[in-house]
Amino acid sequence: MASGALSVKDFLDKAKLVSYGFFGLLILFLILFFSSPYLLVSKADPKKSDALVLEAIETGKKDKFKQAAALWKKGLAPVIVILHSPPSQDSDLGIVGDPTSSLQTYLVSLGVDETKILVYTVESGPQEFPKTLLKIALDRQWKTFLLIGKEYDSATLLKLYRNVLEPAGIYIAVSKVSEGIGSWDWFTKPKSLESILGRLSKHLYLILLGN
Repeated sequence: MASGALSVKDFLDKAKLVSYGFFGLLILFLILFFSSPYLLVSKADPKKSDALVLEAIETGKKDKFKQAAALWKKGLAPVIVILHSPPSQDSDLGIVGDPTSSLQTYLVSLGVDETKILVYTVESGPQEFPKTLLKIALDRQWKTFLLIGKEYDSATLLKLYRNVLEPAGIYIAVSKVSEGIGSWDWFTKPKSLESILGRLSKHLYLILLGN
Protein backbone atom coordinates (compact mmCIF):
# COMPACT_ATOMS: atom_id res chain seq x y z
CA MET A 1 0.00 0.00 0.00
CA ALA A 2 1.36 3.45 -0.91
CA SER A 3 2.50 5.59 2.01
CA GLY A 4 -0.03 8.32 1.17
CA ALA A 5 -3.00 5.95 0.95
CA LEU A 6 -5.63 6.00 3.69
CA SER A 7 -6.32 2.65 5.30
CA VAL A 8 -9.88 1.48 5.85
CA LYS A 9 -9.38 1.74 9.61
CA ASP A 10 -8.10 5.32 9.38
CA PHE A 11 -10.98 6.24 7.09
CA LEU A 12 -13.54 4.79 9.50
CA ASP A 13 -11.90 6.57 12.44
CA LYS A 14 -12.05 9.92 10.64
CA ALA A 15 -15.63 9.30 9.53
CA LYS A 16 -16.51 8.52 13.15
CA LEU A 17 -14.95 11.80 14.32
CA VAL A 18 -16.88 13.74 11.67
CA SER A 19 -20.14 12.05 12.67
CA TYR A 20 -19.47 12.77 16.35
CA GLY A 21 -18.86 16.42 15.50
CA PHE A 22 -22.01 16.62 13.40
CA PHE A 23 -24.24 15.01 16.00
CA GLY A 24 -22.62 17.09 18.74
CA LEU A 25 -23.48 20.29 16.86
CA LEU A 26 -26.97 18.97 16.18
CA ILE A 27 -27.53 18.29 19.88
CA LEU A 28 -26.26 21.76 20.79
CA PHE A 29 -28.61 23.29 18.21
CA LEU A 30 -31.59 21.34 19.57
CA ILE A 31 -30.74 22.35 23.14
CA LEU A 32 -30.53 26.00 22.07
CA PHE A 33 -33.75 25.71 20.06
CA PHE A 34 -35.88 24.17 22.80
CA SER A 35 -34.40 26.33 25.56
CA SER A 36 -35.01 29.56 23.61
CA PRO A 37 -37.87 30.80 25.83
CA TYR A 38 -35.76 30.33 28.96
CA LEU A 39 -32.85 32.28 27.46
CA LEU A 40 -35.18 35.20 26.71
CA VAL A 41 -36.64 35.53 30.22
CA SER A 42 -34.90 37.78 32.74
CA LYS A 43 -33.72 36.21 35.99
CA ALA A 44 -33.18 39.51 37.84
CA ASP A 45 -35.28 39.87 40.98
CA PRO A 46 -37.78 42.77 40.96
CA LYS A 47 -37.67 44.80 44.15
CA LYS A 48 -38.96 48.05 45.58
CA SER A 49 -37.54 50.82 43.41
CA ASP A 50 -37.28 54.57 43.00
CA ALA A 51 -39.44 54.41 39.87
CA LEU A 52 -41.36 52.09 37.60
CA VAL A 53 -40.42 52.46 33.92
CA LEU A 54 -42.74 52.05 30.95
CA GLU A 55 -41.66 52.11 27.32
CA ALA A 56 -44.16 53.51 24.82
CA ILE A 57 -42.55 52.82 21.45
CA GLU A 58 -44.77 54.72 19.02
CA THR A 59 -47.88 53.30 20.69
CA GLY A 60 -48.92 52.23 24.15
CA LYS A 61 -49.79 48.70 25.24
CA LYS A 62 -52.60 48.18 27.72
CA ASP A 63 -51.15 45.08 29.36
CA LYS A 64 -47.94 46.85 30.35
CA PHE A 65 -49.80 49.92 31.60
CA LYS A 66 -52.15 47.78 33.68
CA GLN A 67 -49.22 45.96 35.27
CA ALA A 68 -47.45 49.25 36.02
CA ALA A 69 -50.59 50.62 37.70
CA ALA A 70 -50.98 47.44 39.76
CA LEU A 71 -47.35 47.57 40.91
CA TRP A 72 -47.65 51.28 41.76
CA LYS A 73 -50.72 50.56 43.89
CA LYS A 74 -48.77 47.85 45.72
CA GLY A 75 -46.13 50.43 46.60
CA LEU A 76 -43.24 49.00 44.58
CA ALA A 77 -42.30 52.53 43.49
CA PRO A 78 -43.60 56.05 44.22
CA VAL A 79 -43.60 57.23 40.58
CA ILE A 80 -44.03 55.90 37.05
CA VAL A 81 -41.65 57.09 34.33
CA ILE A 82 -42.86 56.77 30.74
CA LEU A 83 -40.27 56.86 27.96
CA HIS A 84 -41.87 57.29 24.56
CA SER A 85 -40.76 57.87 21.00
CA PRO A 86 -43.00 59.74 18.51
CA PRO A 87 -46.21 57.79 17.85
CA SER A 88 -47.67 56.35 14.69
CA GLN A 89 -51.29 56.77 13.61
CA ASP A 90 -52.67 53.79 15.54
CA SER A 91 -52.32 52.64 19.11
CA ASP A 92 -53.63 49.92 21.35
CA LEU A 93 -54.73 52.76 23.63
CA GLY A 94 -56.52 54.60 20.84
CA ILE A 95 -53.90 57.37 20.76
CA VAL A 96 -53.39 59.57 17.71
CA GLY A 97 -50.83 62.38 17.65
CA ASP A 98 -48.91 63.45 20.76
CA PRO A 99 -49.70 60.73 23.34
CA THR A 100 -48.42 62.50 26.46
CA SER A 101 -51.77 63.51 27.94
CA SER A 102 -53.46 60.30 26.75
CA LEU A 103 -50.81 58.13 28.40
CA GLN A 104 -51.28 60.00 31.66
CA THR A 105 -55.06 59.87 31.38
CA TYR A 106 -55.03 56.12 30.83
CA LEU A 107 -52.87 55.51 33.91
CA VAL A 108 -55.08 57.84 35.95
CA SER A 109 -58.10 55.79 34.84
CA LEU A 110 -56.31 52.77 36.33
CA GLY A 111 -55.99 54.53 39.69
CA VAL A 112 -52.55 56.16 39.45
CA ASP A 113 -52.09 59.66 40.90
CA GLU A 114 -51.47 62.03 37.97
CA THR A 115 -48.72 63.85 39.88
CA LYS A 116 -46.81 60.57 40.10
CA ILE A 117 -46.58 60.11 36.32
CA LEU A 118 -43.54 61.51 34.51
CA VAL A 119 -43.49 61.42 30.70
CA TYR A 120 -40.28 61.90 28.71
CA THR A 121 -40.31 62.20 24.92
CA VAL A 122 -37.24 60.68 23.26
CA GLU A 123 -37.23 62.07 19.73
CA SER A 124 -34.18 60.06 18.66
CA GLY A 125 -36.02 56.78 19.15
CA PRO A 126 -36.20 53.85 21.58
CA GLN A 127 -32.51 52.99 21.16
CA GLU A 128 -31.83 56.05 23.33
CA PHE A 129 -34.20 55.01 26.13
CA PRO A 130 -31.42 53.58 28.36
CA LYS A 131 -29.30 56.74 28.06
CA THR A 132 -32.35 58.90 28.75
CA LEU A 133 -33.11 56.86 31.86
CA LEU A 134 -29.51 57.27 33.00
CA LYS A 135 -29.82 61.07 32.71
CA ILE A 136 -33.07 60.98 34.68
CA ALA A 137 -31.46 58.83 37.37
CA LEU A 138 -28.46 61.15 37.72
CA ASP A 139 -30.65 64.28 37.81
CA ARG A 140 -32.95 62.83 40.48
CA GLN A 141 -30.32 60.74 42.28
CA TRP A 142 -32.30 57.54 41.78
CA LYS A 143 -30.55 54.20 42.21
CA THR A 144 -33.16 51.53 41.44
CA PHE A 145 -35.66 50.98 38.63
CA LEU A 146 -38.28 48.39 37.78
CA LEU A 147 -38.93 48.21 34.04
CA ILE A 148 -42.22 46.79 32.78
CA GLY A 149 -41.57 44.54 29.78
CA LYS A 150 -42.97 41.61 27.86
CA GLU A 151 -41.92 38.24 29.24
CA TYR A 152 -39.83 37.14 26.26
CA ASP A 153 -38.28 40.58 25.77
CA SER A 154 -37.17 40.80 29.40
CA ALA A 155 -33.65 39.34 29.11
CA THR A 156 -32.82 41.50 26.08
CA LEU A 157 -34.24 44.63 27.73
CA LEU A 158 -32.28 43.92 30.88
CA LYS A 159 -29.04 43.55 28.91
CA LEU A 160 -29.60 46.81 27.00
CA TYR A 161 -30.40 48.85 30.11
CA ARG A 162 -27.79 47.28 32.38
CA ASN A 163 -24.99 48.06 29.94
CA VAL A 164 -25.78 51.75 30.41
CA LEU A 165 -26.95 51.89 34.03
CA GLU A 166 -24.71 49.43 35.88
CA PRO A 167 -21.45 51.40 35.36
CA ALA A 168 -23.15 54.25 37.25
CA GLY A 169 -24.13 51.92 40.09
CA ILE A 170 -27.82 51.89 39.16
CA TYR A 171 -29.86 48.69 39.57
CA ILE A 172 -32.63 47.70 37.18
CA ALA A 173 -34.87 44.65 36.99
CA VAL A 174 -37.78 43.73 34.73
CA SER A 175 -41.34 43.01 35.81
CA LYS A 176 -42.48 40.51 33.20
CA VAL A 177 -45.84 40.80 31.45
CA SER A 178 -47.20 37.43 30.35
CA GLU A 179 -47.65 37.03 26.59
CA GLY A 180 -49.69 33.84 26.63
CA ILE A 181 -46.91 31.88 24.91
CA GLY A 182 -46.24 28.54 26.58
CA SER A 183 -42.60 27.61 27.15
CA TRP A 184 -43.45 23.97 26.34
CA ASP A 185 -45.43 24.28 23.09
CA TRP A 186 -44.30 27.58 21.53
CA PHE A 187 -42.70 25.78 18.56
CA THR A 188 -46.02 24.18 17.55
CA LYS A 189 -47.65 27.53 16.72
CA PRO A 190 -46.36 29.48 13.68
CA LYS A 191 -46.79 32.95 15.22
CA SER A 192 -45.15 31.94 18.50
CA LEU A 193 -42.33 30.19 16.64
CA GLU A 194 -41.63 33.25 14.50
CA SER A 195 -41.80 35.58 17.50
CA ILE A 196 -39.49 33.55 19.75
CA LEU A 197 -36.87 32.82 17.08
CA GLY A 198 -36.84 36.46 15.96
CA ARG A 199 -36.22 37.64 19.50
CA LEU A 200 -33.61 34.94 20.10
CA SER A 201 -31.71 36.13 17.02
CA LYS A 202 -31.70 39.69 18.36
CA HIS A 203 -30.60 38.52 21.81
CA LEU A 204 -27.73 36.41 20.46
CA TYR A 205 -26.69 39.23 18.11
CA LEU A 206 -26.37 41.60 21.08
CA ILE A 207 -24.25 39.02 22.90
CA LEU A 208 -21.97 38.65 19.86
CA LEU A 209 -21.60 42.43 19.71
CA GLY A 210 -20.61 42.42 23.35
CA ASN A 211 -23.65 44.46 24.40
